[in-house]
Amino acid sequence: MAIAGFLVMTVSGAVWGSFTLFLVAIEQDTGWSKTSIALGFTVFTIAGACTAPITGALVDRFGTRPVLSTLALVLALGLTLGSMSSEPLIFYLAFGVIGGFGSQSCGTYMLFTIAGNWFRRPATAMAFMDSGSGIGVLFALPILRAIMEASSWRTAYLALAGMSIVIIVPLAAIFLRLHPPGADPALTADAHRRRRSPFGALHAIARTPMFRWLALVHLLAPLTYHAIGSHQVAYLQHAGLTLEFAVWVVSTTGFTFFLSRLALGALIDWRGLALTGSIIAVTALAAVAALFAILLLDSREAAYSFPILFGLGFSSTGILFTAAARRLIDIASFTAIYGALRLVYGLGVAVGPPFMAMMVDVTGRFDLPFAVIVGILVVHHAAFVWLVSRRRG
Repeated sequence: MAIAGFLVMTVSGAVWGSFTLFLVAIEQDTGWSKTSIALGFTVFTIAGACTAPITGALVDRFGTRPVLSTLALVLALGLTLGSMSSEPLIFYLAFGVIGGFGSQSCGTYMLFTIAGNWFRRPATAMAFMDSGSGIGVLFALPILRAIMEASSWRTAYLALAGMSIVIIVPLAAIFLRLHPPGADPALTADAHRRRRSPFGALHAIARTPMFRWLALVHLLAPLTYHAIGSHQVAYLQHAGLTLEFAVWVVSTTGFTFFLSRLALGALIDWRGLALTGSIIAVTALAAVAALFAILLLDSREAAYSFPILFGLGFSSTGILFTAAARRLIDIASFTAIYGALRLVYGLGVAVGPPFMAMMVDVTGRFDLPFAVIVGILVVHHAAFVWLVSRRRG
């Protein structure tokens, strides 16, 4: 189960983590603006976010394996059609809507739910599964860049579609069962039955203060990560680094994400949410400081430190928040409510890239947009500290 989840998330990392490379390649090939290209990623993430509660309901009805394996085929279809796009609107519909819906096949939502149900140390298991996405970034970016140089970004998207069919479909169909045999949770109250519907889950979040705070951090954390992550290559080139060095830096973050997730996931199970959240908050701010140093101080040394700080500060927020959610949400209604939280998380992912692109296109610079990101980081980490402290009380 753990190895299957790891390999599925390897494909996830290749799909999600490579957009920073596709943004540059598509802009050079088509002449579309950064904002218009980033909007494709926004549609992709919104489609995935909006289907998260629906996916949870489908899994409750039909089971994980048939739902996830079917969605993997939908992801491959979206990537294939996206590779044929000649206009932004077609790209939005193909890669964005179809691919985004299919992305639930390798989303952390279902794998985190599976990890929490199968393993005695759920955060460690989540970290192991999710660390596959870091390996996906590490190996996929150099390979996809080589494909783009030899052919085009369109061929690179076809390669990702092939990975979805070859890796996710069989693993999901055979291994990714939501609960161990005979361990399905009993529905002991009418409230749980109501929450298992998408609208019931959203209503539970809206009227429960703890869930509202969880929703806030689920919105702001991915916004900051993807605002930075989707523009890494463009930013490093803007700072005067070569494309080859920029790709090396970004692909290296895949390895640091792999190690950071394993370490921080184990730390959550060992020492709890508060200490791990503090480490993540400090290193996230240090990672943005390194980006400032690369540009303002022309510091190549800061470029070497960035992958380490970025991995520690941004790799494990999903695991951290999921561990918090598992302590706050009754297991009988967890799948649906957490699906609704992942909808909010997906909206944050969707807003981040075009938000950053719009600020860069308007100002023609990166330092002011990164200052805004620092403010958002402070807000969402402060909200998480408040949430943890209230839970202790």
